[in-house]
Amino acid sequence: MKHILSVLGRYKWKIALIYTYIIAGQILFLLEPYFLGKAIDGLLQHQYDYLWCLLGAHLGENIFMYKRMVYDIRVYTQVYNDIVQEYLARDTTSDTSSKIARTEMLYAVIDFVEHHLHFYISAVLTIIGSLYFVFIQHAFTGWVMLACLPPISLIVFIYYRKIAQSTRIGNSHYEQKFGIMDTGNAELIDTFYKRRRKIIIAQSTVHARHWFSINSTKTIFLVLAVALFTSNNIGLSHGAAISIYTYINQFLISLMSLPIFVEIYTRMKDVIHRIS
Repeated sequence: MKHILSVLGRYKWKIALIYTYIIAGQILFLLEPYFLGKAIDGLLQHQYDYLWCLLGAHLGENIFMYKRMVYDIRVYTQVYNDIVQEYLARDTTSDTSSKIARTEMLYAVIDFVEHHLHFYISAVLTIIGSLYFVFIQHAFTGWVMLACLPPISLIVFIYYRKIAQSTRIGNSHYEQKFGIMDTGNAELIDTFYKRRRKIIIAQSTVHARHWFSINSTKTIFLVLAVALFTSNNIGLSHGAAISIYTYINQFLISLMSLPIFVEIYTRMKDVIHRIS
């Protein structure tokens, strides 16, 4: 792990600029439901101020996301090349099949930094921002939203070991691929791919059960939160209703990043262990 962090450290200012784009874009994204609600109420009164605010927020978010997308690929591809070169220089004992597999699996680490870490930062900002806007409008609904954290955390904890085990088995099997292909033995190759298919099916089944459990919990709390908010707000405006629903939904969708994080974390942990 220290070797990967060392390489990332060389590009810290470039990576900091990437995160600046992400955070700025996400803040504008969080303002959009608020501006949308105000714009709807304003349009019903033939007022257009918040409509321009909404358009400005969308435009600004798109600009920041575009800047991030075209810039980060240049940085992270160079980071990946540096990490691979340093790993190959250190590893003088592993066979060629393992080296090839590990350098390919190593891209999962870069993929995490390039895509998934950005997603988690955005998810955290969305959770905090959505809670803020809900609490200032209806505190009790905010507490109901927070109440979904214990059951979701419990589900993630239950499935973590199963996901980690399936990841280790899958990666260990994948390391054998190039050595088996190099033998040219049709029977061995056929056995490898049959085993590979079973492993992939088992992994997919565990992930599907994990996702189903989380999504079912999320749906229950979404319906409950919306019902509680609307039942105590008889004079609720059209725009406010749309705005608050959007924030509740954004909060719960962002919590769906937990099962994704567990899957990616177990994959990264196993890959880093192998190249270390």
